[in-house]
Amino acid sequence: MIKKIIFFNLIIIIFFILAGEVILRTFKLSQLMGSDSNILTFKDGIHSLTPNSSGLVFSKKVYIDENQTRVPSFKFKYDKDKNIIIIGDSVTFGNGVKEENTFVGLLRKKYDSYNFYNTAVPGHDLLHHEENLDSLSKFSKVEKVIYVFTLNDVLRDKTIVHWNNRNQEKLLEELGFVQKIIRNKFFRDINFYLRNKSYIFMFLKGILTDPSKRWYANIDIFYKENEIDHLAVFLKKLKKFSKERDAELYMIILPYEFQTRDCKNNIEHLPQQKVKKEISKVKVNFVDFYEEFCKFKNPKKLFYKYDPMHLSKSGHKNVLKMIEREIPF
Repeated sequence: MIKKIIFFNLIIIIFFILAGEVILRTFKLSQLMGSDSNILTFKDGIHSLTPNSSGLVFSKKVYIDENQTRVPSFKFKYDKDKNIIIIGDSVTFGNGVKEENTFVGLLRKKYDSYNFYNTAVPGHDLLHHEENLDSLSKFSKVEKVIYVFTLNDVLRDKTIVHWNNRNQEKLLEELGFVQKIIRNKFFRDINFYLRNKSYIFMFLKGILTDPSKRWYANIDIFYKENEIDHLAVFLKKLKKFSKERDAELYMIILPYEFQTRDCKNNIEHLPQQKVKKEISKVKVNFVDFYEEFCKFKNPKKLFYKYDPMHLSKSGHKNVLKMIEREIPF
């Protein structure tokens, strides 16, 4: 009798779990993360996109061509005479969004006289961008270079994890018990395993731990305690790279989701101010989209669900509009 009760209880639990997964996925109340490792190649501490590879990134199928750029499919071919190079990290790569719905894909569709090379790589920062400049030399007839900057680009070898480790006391003061939970090895292992498998897990994680707040807390501490003069160093090299090709250089600064929650009281937004200071040293054409994001009634919808910086499908669509207002094509 007891065995039957246990069996039926297990059946009920499994049913509710499966039902929860279906409901959360159907109504997009949570979204998966994590990436297939086969799309990345590691060499000498630097990773790059694996040529002619495909895999899942945030549950969406991605395709990488022989140029190590993200494309809509393996059948896609670049066949235009004029080229535009897009440089960035996972936000520009378009984690969690179909290629044709990313702002790069939308640009390609709308301005079909250009080849738009999305050279962005998940996990890249200034160090990687600098190392990658030589490989971008293979592209000829470049008319524009667009660098899409996110606040964590300046971390370089100081990854967000390592910075987190060095600032436990400050993070504990700001985040409290949540920080203790996420630092527990058991919970970290569970997160790594379930983040690309369970919508229920991602929903509960988003509701209970507020990932956007946690990630921005790391970034905020970094900008308060460090100079970012290495950004100007990279921009100087990028400017030289563009000038040698007689290409126009533009830089776009994207905000973190947490910054857009209280735009009226977040006047200083220190990270962006520090970034602009470094840009002024090199005199690069740039635009800061922070205020543009704040114009939306609910900026959170512009971001991937429970994510600190990656854009949603709507976010990519609106970033396209912002780009069009600032960059002539």
